[in-house]
Amino acid sequence: MTWCTTYLSLQKELLETCDGLGCLGPRLDVDATEGLGAALAHEAQRGDVFFLRGELGSGKTSLARGFLRSFFGNPALDVPSPSYLLHFSYSSSSMAAKQDPVQAFQASDNSLVPDCPVHHIDPYRLPAGKIASLIDFEAIWRDVCLVEWPERLGDQLADEENPPRLEVAFEGFGPQAEGRTVTLRAVGSRWQGAIDRWGQEGGPLRSRSSDPPQQASFGTPAFQAGPLSSTPILRPRNCRALPENRLDWCILGIESSCDDTGAAVLRGDGKILGEALASQAGIHEQWGGVVPRLAQEGHKKAIDETVEEALRRAGLSAAELTGVAVTVGPGLGLCLEVGVRKALHIAAEYRLPLVRVHHMEAHMMVTRLPPSPLPEGFAAPDFPLITLLVSGGHNMAVLTRGVGQHIILGSTIDDSIGEAFDKTARVLGITQVPGGPHLERLAKDGDPKVHVLPRPLSKTRDKALMDGCDYSFSGLKTAVRTLVEKQLPSAKASALAEEDLHKAKADVAAAFQNVAVQHLCERASRAAGWAMELEPSTKWLVVAGGVAANKEVRKGLEEVAEEHSLQMRCPPPRLCVDNGVMVAWAGIERFLLGLYEEPPSKTGADNHVEIRPRWSLGERDPRSQQRFPKGQKRKAEHLKPTNAKSAKSDKSDKA
Repeated sequence: MTWCTTYLSLQKELLETCDGLGCLGPRLDVDATEGLGAALAHEAQRGDVFFLRGELGSGKTSLARGFLRSFFGNPALDVPSPSYLLHFSYSSSSMAAKQDPVQAFQASDNSLVPDCPVHHIDPYRLPAGKIASLIDFEAIWRDVCLVEWPERLGDQLADEENPPRLEVAFEGFGPQAEGRTVTLRAVGSRWQGAIDRWGQEGGPLRSRSSDPPQQASFGTPAFQAGPLSSTPILRPRNCRALPENRLDWCILGIESSCDDTGAAVLRGDGKILGEALASQAGIHEQWGGVVPRLAQEGHKKAIDETVEEALRRAGLSAAELTGVAVTVGPGLGLCLEVGVRKALHIAAEYRLPLVRVHHMEAHMMVTRLPPSPLPEGFAAPDFPLITLLVSGGHNMAVLTRGVGQHIILGSTIDDSIGEAFDKTARVLGITQVPGGPHLERLAKDGDPKVHVLPRPLSKTRDKALMDGCDYSFSGLKTAVRTLVEKQLPSAKASALAEEDLHKAKADVAAAFQNVAVQHLCERASRAAGWAMELEPSTKWLVVAGGVAANKEVRKGLEEVAEEHSLQMRCPPPRLCVDNGVMVAWAGIERFLLGLYEEPPSKTGADNHVEIRPRWSLGERDPRSQQRFPKGQKRKAEHLKPTNAKSAKSDKSDKA
């Protein structure tokens, strides 16, 4: 039996129950997730195992945080993700002294189960089954254990019957896992009895097997005994409070997802107080693309100076900030780590509230940033809106219903448009990084009609792909390479006059750009139609990402917007590239909704460096089929939770 519930909306609205299962609202937010963890802590006994299933950012560590803080009666307990060190253990001071000092935390001497350690495990970064050779699970199962990504434990450690456990499967995608729900599944009689009781009493937040100690409403929101109150009892957060007047906010944004180190300080209304950007273009040009190791070194050299420069231009010290926002994914892991570490140390030093930002949502939200000075009649794009994300690493059409509420209508099945521009630029001898802007300038001197290039996906036999909103630029890129090798071989190119060679390359560049933009706009138009079917009130098309600076792209998409009676908005060209401004503004959008977290302690900051190199922006529209690059499908299927089928049969989406 599974028991499915949603708990609490961001607005704390109570809805009527559905299917008799106690559905109490459309969203399970971060505070409510910690509240569920706290409730489960009061059910816990020695030998209990909890499997936490769900995508990156779905809420697994938030639940563990609420569980551990309540279990040990310590509202300030640092609970980082164990993703990098695999295993953290929490116990009383006497027991912690006997454990590995690197991975053991002294939680408190006031635990709900005396002298019982709690283990927090995450084998996500290991091959399935590998962790069995690194950790003594026979001993761990005798304590209390929280396991994230249990799919990676391997068959030798977990199957459908062992260990007996409670499985908590999170639904929800993207930043803050908007639309989050949870499914509880019992394996064994111990938890089956609890689920049966919760089904009668309204859920674990309504009843606990033992009365919580007076101070143990740490996982918030906690609820009074008896019928669920519409007003949650919220605990104060262990960080500096945001000023009531948002004009007094000073939010630092840090960006380091690829090859630019960005930092900016924004006032709560979006006014840019100071910004700085360190480019690494010169470092990577000789390699023809971004080299992750070199990019990481560049970030490490630039991060301190970039942040200090942004603060200096804002006329502020770090102590005068009121919050920090930082990109945690998607992007290059080595690079993300540098920015996240810097942000955590600043937040920990000054007890500043922290927002972990989705890189693509930041590109999207910067289109809502009010310009300065504010022109008369300016209106920020309101929700719902259609977003076309076009950059060197991403290409997708998205319906956005609110902050964190995204439905992917289509995405690239191979290269992004920015990647195709950059690689084509290299084929044409352009060495600068990124090459796209230089190819655009070259194309201005060319005639797009000189060469005929194939239209992407025009010959696919996949009807869903033909009629869908997904993109493909790999075949077009290959066609350009073949054309150049045929029309401009090295011997012929070297014999041409400089002016003739330039014109020949410009014609190729123009032909490529023309077909690429046509494909982009054709699919964007179809995505706009899909979005209007889902949300007829949609009035805006926003275009974000580095390729949004391309004038031909903007011109083509303006025609798409006009076709669907939409207003179009692009950021200023300087904000189309990666920058700290967009991260700070995305943070402000979330601070306004209360979607932020406490900073770690000074000593625990490095343990909280959690990055998400791969991080879905949202759920896919059912008409848009997810496709995997060659060789990736099997791996992706392996990561599906084992209870997905059973959850679906109980009218619950897969975790």
